[in-house]
Amino acid sequence: MIASIVPAAGRSERMGRPKLILSIEGRTVIARVVQALEQGGAKPVVVVTPPRDAAGAGPLIDEAERAGAIVVVAETRPPEMRATFDLGLTHLESSDHPSAVMLAPADSPGITAALVAQLVNHHETAPNSILIPTYQGRRGHPIILPWTMALKSRELPQGAGLNSLIALHPSEVAEVEVSEPSILDDLDTPDDYQRWVPSSARP
Repeated sequence: MIASIVPAAGRSERMGRPKLILSIEGRTVIARVVQALEQGGAKPVVVVTPPRDAAGAGPLIDEAERAGAIVVVAETRPPEMRATFDLGLTHLESSDHPSAVMLAPADSPGITAALVAQLVNHHETAPNSILIPTYQGRRGHPIILPWTMALKSRELPQGAGLNSLIALHPSEVAEVEVSEPSILDDLDTPDDYQRWVPSSARP
């Protein structure tokens, strides 16, 4: 079983408003990501959010639950994605843990069910590898970490991000070439949102 963790506790500072509840083609960003993961076979989907009293957190929690995710609400806002990821791991540890974890940034609206399924299928042939999708030689998201590798995130020194975990284990990385350039997309700024949703089509 491959579960997925969606870190969704960021502040959306560069966007200037809660970005995960913005609408793209009739669905919120968080709903698009959760549904792609579920439909692609990386489930259960664990979404980690900031405290309910944080700006935009209430609608974010509601949207993630409606989309089918298990929502872990942080008691205090995690300082970084790695800490958010670790909260998701702790939840998965409370039951029969999966064989691997798909890490899917919540602000990646280009993740599709087909892409997720492709990575899940590749994991069946390389269960001990860190799988990273690439498009024309550039690495993107989501990635798959074997369970034992995911747990090593807790051993990283303070301030080190999850990219450090990959850098420490280059021989265990397998790149998976995909045909979807959207694996490279993040939704960070108003200009990013403009590329997804022209002003005339925004709600």
